[in-house]
Amino acid sequence: MCTAATYKTKDFYFGRTLDYEFSYGDQIVITPRNYAFNFRHVGDMKNHYAIIGMAHVAEDYPLYYDAMNEKGVAMAGLNFVGNAVNYGRIYVRWFAYL
Repeated sequence: MCTAATYKTKDFYFGRTLDYEFSYGDQIVITPRNYAFNFRHVGDMKNHYAIIGMAHVAEDYPLYYDAMNEKGVAMAGLNFVGNAVNYGRIYVRWFAYL
């Protein structure tokens, strides 16, 4: 299971754990502003803010575990095996927020 925490004072702090027994080759990745993301089902995204986070890079494409854009919007791809239930709701994928 993964955990995320935020702490807000006059500044904002964001952190998380990645609780796996092995590494997926994750690394700190910075995606420049307007780097072209080519999605399979929703077309291309050519305009967006810069992003920094932890990701596995596959074929020059960052697969973020967690990230924050240059405006401070942050996300974490948390894994709650056996705890998540879909009650007919629509899922919004994490990259839609970045």
